[in-house]
Amino acid sequence: MNRVIYVSRGGNTKKIAGAVAKGAGVSAAPIEEFDTLQSSDILFVGASIYAGSIDGKLRKLLKGLQPSQVKSVAVFGTSAGNKSARQEIKSILEPKGITVLNEEFHCRGSFLFANRGRPNEEDMRQAEDFAKRVCNDGNE
Repeated sequence: MNRVIYVSRGGNTKKIAGAVAKGAGVSAAPIEEFDTLQSSDILFVGASIYAGSIDGKLRKLLKGLQPSQVKSVAVFGTSAGNKSARQEIKSILEPKGITVLNEEFHCRGSFLFANRGRPNEEDMRQAEDFAKRVCNDGNE
């Protein structure tokens, strides 16, 4: 079973989570609704960078994950700049034996006056395609 979770403060990552979930054929859920008792083949994690790092609630959840709960993680997110959350997530999960996939999806998100109108329809299409690719690669 694949799942999609996310943290979104401004709504940008939530929008992308919906597109990722559509591509994966599942529903997206905020991390507060994540059921740690359910295992995941691929866990899509929507995260953005806030003041240089991922959200503290997400960090806590990731630190508690075990390889018996998650086979692999695919990272997606938005930001006003270019920094992705993948490297920080990888540094938390891989020492525990949870694979973080190399392919990720990251796009610009609007913040104040920067990147107005993002994520846009093209970003949403690309996010959906990303999830389809990841799911298909995991089933080969």
